[in-house]
Amino acid sequence: MSRSESAVGTTRSVYDVIWSRFLDGSYTSGERLREAALAEELGVSRTPVREALGRMLAEGLVSPVARGVVVAGLDHDAMRRLFEFRRDLEGFSAALTADRVRAGLIAPVWFKDLDQAADDFADAVNRGDSAAATTSNMLFHGLIVEASGNEFLADAHRRAIARLAVSTALNLEHTEWALEAGRQHDLIAKALTDGDAETARELAEAHIHGASRVFDGL
Repeated sequence: MSRSESAVGTTRSVYDVIWSRFLDGSYTSGERLREAALAEELGVSRTPVREALGRMLAEGLVSPVARGVVVAGLDHDAMRRLFEFRRDLEGFSAALTADRVRAGLIAPVWFKDLDQAADDFADAVNRGDSAAATTSNMLFHGLIVEASGNEFLADAHRRAIARLAVSTALNLEHTEWALEAGRQHDLIAKALTDGDAETARELAEAHIHGASRVFDGL
């Protein structure tokens, strides 16, 4: 591997690590991301960290401040628009995935992974572990979108949930909603397993609409 190829790989690895922290609730809106501290923690030079943060800046995940960047925040109206976008995106993705299930295009391991993500979410909620619940929740939704077979939907979803995660982690600390979300996951998974595109779409859209209403009430 050439030096340039190695540098690209290192930058991508750093980006993936930082991005995963957006999803699991490790970062919150307005939190400063310090280049030197991240480089030391990840055992890399400051260059790949700077490049990864530069990519995140271009994607709107972070905002520039004096001598660095902070995790980007969204005002309430912007969050509502993002929820609406995610509702339509996930509903469409669920319908596409159900169609692919009915056509026999989904590998058996996918169903096991989806059920496991749903079970892990329910277990985390019952334990009161909001961080683990956030991680398994994002995995559940990501599996559905990725199985749609549309890479553009998957890319858009990846960016949307990263923006939402830093502002909506508290949703899963709302116990009543978190328990209901777990029940909804099971219904969505069943509709997908049955290859029922219409029901899968309706349930997925209702699920995100419910999350939006909880956010409005926080």
